[in-house]
Amino acid sequence: ALSRQVGRTLARALPWPEGPSPPPPCAPLGDAELRGFLGPGGRLLRPHALRLRVFHGGVEPGLRKVVWRYLLNVFPAGLSGQERLQHLRLQAGEYAALKAALAARVAPVEAALVAAAVRKDVVRTDRAHPYFGGPEEGNPHLEALASLLTTFALAHPRLSYCQGMSDVAAPLLAVLDDEAQAFVCFC
Repeated sequence: ALSRQVGRTLARALPWPEGPSPPPPCAPLGDAELRGFLGPGGRLLRPHALRLRVFHGGVEPGLRKVVWRYLLNVFPAGLSGQERLQHLRLQAGEYAALKAALAARVAPVEAALVAAAVRKDVVRTDRAHPYFGGPEEGNPHLEALASLLTTFALAHPRLSYCQGMSDVAAPLLAVLDDEAQAFVCFC
């Protein structure tokens, strides 16, 4: 009942562009259905339709690594599968270059202050999740999360770091399992 009421409230507040009400929730997006959104060479043909489909049903966990990059606008429009792989490699290189430039440019005291603020939240990351479980010291996933967030904060000094950013970045890192790609998605 509560779900129906929320649906009616949202339908009134956010009119559906293609009719009076949104379609009912459906099963998560699977691999075969995702292929229906892709054309020759793996180009995404209907980005808006993909967004709506995911909104109404979610994504199977095994496809999140792929679909989240579309949803978070990581890829410029119209890239083929091969071009997306090249784009990902380019972004990883840009992230490494950004980290190196920040290390050379930012005063050590400033970097330490930001890193300390980030670390306070990172150690509170859901440690029951297998990806972030284990010892706090030397945990490569916690270190990657801290590095990603510190890099973001130093690269965006007007925003810097705000409590809770780790709650957004942690699922990205856990699903993508790649610091550079999680950074790009977080941005």
